[in-house]
Amino acid sequence: MDSYPITQEHIEAYQEDGALCLRGVFSSAEVGVLQEAVEVELQNPGRYTKEFTKPGEARFVGAIFVSSYNKAIREVLINSALGEIAGRLMGARQTRFFFDHMLVKEPGASKPTPWHQDAPYFAMDGLDCCGIWIALDAVSLDTGAVEYLKGTHKDGCMYAPRSFAAGQKYGHGLQEVPNIDANRDKYEIASWNMAPGDCSIHHVRTLHGAPGNVTNSRRRGLATRWIGDDAVFGLRSGIPDDMTMAFEDLAPNLRPGDSFDHPMFPLVWEQE
Repeated sequence: MDSYPITQEHIEAYQEDGALCLRGVFSSAEVGVLQEAVEVELQNPGRYTKEFTKPGEARFVGAIFVSSYNKAIREVLINSALGEIAGRLMGARQTRFFFDHMLVKEPGASKPTPWHQDAPYFAMDGLDCCGIWIALDAVSLDTGAVEYLKGTHKDGCMYAPRSFAAGQKYGHGLQEVPNIDANRDKYEIASWNMAPGDCSIHHVRTLHGAPGNVTNSRRRGLATRWIGDDAVFGLRSGIPDDMTMAFEDLAPNLRPGDSFDHPMFPLVWEQE
């Protein structure tokens, strides 16, 4: 497994802000493998692929669990530094690879990614989970760089998830995401210009979103999820159909409260 130098400053940024950026985590060769995997998925959409734009519009597309059928991408991720990075930032004893989520905004795909937390979309309970977003193209706010609201992982709230396509609310009984865009001056917002191979990292409850891609360049990214000590399988209102379908297909024997000690979620790092 590769390694990456995680400092106390990185750990404090994750714990306090709920988001940070790491530079040069992946080599150009590894980025090339991941880019190729994305192209294969775009040309041959899998079972868990969703189109967030209408036919004829510039594509905004997502696909979860691509690594479940693409061995190349799974090998890159499992053998990368990401498991150790996630474990050290979370302060976990061990880390498992949870799943991946390909997100592509083609040139002119102006639909934004709505403000949301990841936790309400996941079939998981617990706080030891982080998302690591891998840039596969040069990223800026104009192409759709992810924006994070610092400290929102500590407010104790679970917000109702919404569809990336139509915006309708999935969850019931959860608090609405506040109108962030109308009150941006009230928040401390973090975002980074990124090069291919850079990674942004956030806590499972950090509120984040992304503008549309208003340029002539692509914005390909691979969001990866990593779980630590307290994460267990969980179900709730609002979990999207593709997520529940993936678990029914790939880990059909899991029941609420079960650990993720399962071949689909390999142990990738442990504290020495």
